Amino acid sequence: MRGFTLVETVIGIVVIGIIALGLFATFTGVFTNAVRDEVVTVATSLAKGEMERVTRLSFASVVDQNRGTPVSFGGNFTNYSWQIRVDAVPVAIASDPGMAQYKQVESRVTNPMVGDISLKTIVTNN
Repeated sequence: MRGFTLVETVIGIVVIGIIALGLFATFTGVFTNAVRDEVVTVATSLAKGEMERVTRLSFASVVDQNRGTPVSFGGNFTNYSWQIRVDAVPVAIASDPGMAQYKQVESRVTNPMVGDISLKTIVTNN
């Protein structure tokens, strides 16, 4: 008689199961990273948009926005919240503690999956 014995069949099923489990773990990790990368990309784009909006304002209008409590973007981006922080520039760049000529602007977008995404720039009164 030709064919597989019960022991050979069981061993074959176990080997195939182990291989399938390894492939499943690999694909799960790849998909998790892809989702995280998408969230980082969206958060970065939202932070860039807020930075562009603020840098178009007049120098006097560039002030903190939602510094204490970030506010949700709403709509399709309810998991993302934003804030604008305005501080004096570091002394190594310029000595202007009163922010009469320079302001350091930080656009910060927060998402529970990736935390804070932060962009900084310096605006001038020129």
